[in-house]
Amino acid sequence: MSPQPENKIGFGISRSHVDMGYGKFPYVIIRISSGIYMQIPIHFVKENEKGLRGILIQTPADDIQEQHSILLNAIWKFKKHIDAQKNNFNRLCVVLDPNQAYYFEPEGLKFSHSIPAGGTLVASQDEFIAMAHAHHVESNKTVSHG
Repeated sequence: MSPQPENKIGFGISRSHVDMGYGKFPYVIIRISSGIYMQIPIHFVKENEKGLRGILIQTPADDIQEQHSILLNAIWKFKKHIDAQKNNFNRLCVVLDPNQAYYFEPEGLKFSHSIPAGGTLVASQDEFIAMAHAHHVESNKTVSHG
């Protein structure tokens, strides 16, 4: 008996979502429930920019190391805000690249070489971004903005 072809399920992040910042490092992942995750893009900007979705971190720094220290402080504030708003502890992590993430746990910040993947990925507006795929796009793939 020949093996059955694998069923292709789910879908990856679309070009239009990538153009809005989804799937690009760094980003925040919030665990909504088992298998459902919300992604929030992070944008480092020199001044306020309109039209970007996600978390805007205003910094003159172009150095990634400087941006990451500013990033963790900004996400702590963001997390405190949503925890207070929802009156609940939210499972959240900041994904820096395919092999680095900081998980915000009840006992504190934990670094990991494992990042969330799979399940259903949604935007904050409850639109589907990806299903049963990685939560990021490969950085060596070029994305056109046209």
